[in-house]
Amino acid sequence: MCEEFLKSRRSIRKFQDKDVPNEVLIKLVEIANNAPSSNNNEPWKFIFIRDKKTKQELSKLHKGASHLADAPIVVAVVAEPDRNPNTWMVDVPNAALYFALAAHCLGLGVGWVASYYNKTASSILGIPSNKVLVTLMSIGYPDYTPKPKTNLKPEDVILYERWS
Repeated sequence: MCEEFLKSRRSIRKFQDKDVPNEVLIKLVEIANNAPSSNNNEPWKFIFIRDKKTKQELSKLHKGASHLADAPIVVAVVAEPDRNPNTWMVDVPNAALYFALAAHCLGLGVGWVASYYNKTASSILGIPSNKVLVTLMSIGYPDYTPKPKTNLKPEDVILYERWS
């Protein structure tokens, strides 16, 4: 059952014209806060963006971000590097993944704009210079059923003992 759930997660970039209530977003953050982090430091913040103009601006900053414009919600996942200087780059993506998987569990779709280290986006969102915008995610109720995904075979990605 868990395997089926994880394998059924897909990126969603088209959403129904239906709001995502704040209670649902808070639930997603509550679940994301259970992600592993060094010393349980949780060096992350989530910014919920509903403003159409802001979503439009963000959607123009990256070729893979056009879906942000029409999403009911855009979530910015922000790192606080000062809280965990050596591990935030692992900790914060863990929280983002927990958030995305929790959204899938609740019937929501997520379109992830990965590695979104963008100073312009940070400026648009008022993110201080000592924080790092890690990713933007579009969130909403899917407007379509995605096709099954084709993955690499385990034998294509497994190495034993060392790189060979």
